[in-house]
Amino acid sequence: MYDNTALIRHTIAHSYHGKLETVGQARRWGVQLYWQQRLRASLAQLRVLVNGRCRHLRNLDEIADTSISGRRELGIRTVPLNQIIGSEGRTHDFDADFRPLRSHNMDRWVGIAAAQALGAILPPVELIQVGSAYFVRDGNHRISVANALGQIEIDAHVTLWQTHNS
Repeated sequence: MYDNTALIRHTIAHSYHGKLETVGQARRWGVQLYWQQRLRASLAQLRVLVNGRCRHLRNLDEIADTSISGRRELGIRTVPLNQIIGSEGRTHDFDADFRPLRSHNMDRWVGIAAAQALGAILPPVELIQVGSAYFVRDGNHRISVANALGQIEIDAHVTLWQTHNS
């Protein structure tokens, strides 16, 4: 569930599990993790200015404009985080790596990080699958926290959108 580059972050994150005995401790840890991710997002935006390649979340509306021929519920699946490339409505709140871009997301983000640090089981995110790509319908913050903790996959309730091309 974790890749090699994220092993240290995973170990650090999970070393707090059990040591963070209060919600206050977990929230303080979550705030630190949040600001670390915001800094990484800011640095990535600076790199975009230098190299000119934009790395933003794709908007599901761009796909929805193509001909959707059908929709089918696939149920709960385990989805690789690197295949989640966009969102239904939060494309300006997160960068392409689901790092937070705006501070109005902070309380929700920190709450999810704190809950995970305390061992809470979070509900599956809701994703729309178009081809091999996934778009977030609900769960942008959970995906962002999962990425920050170095997870490589997440449980999701998946709806397949079939296009005339697929």
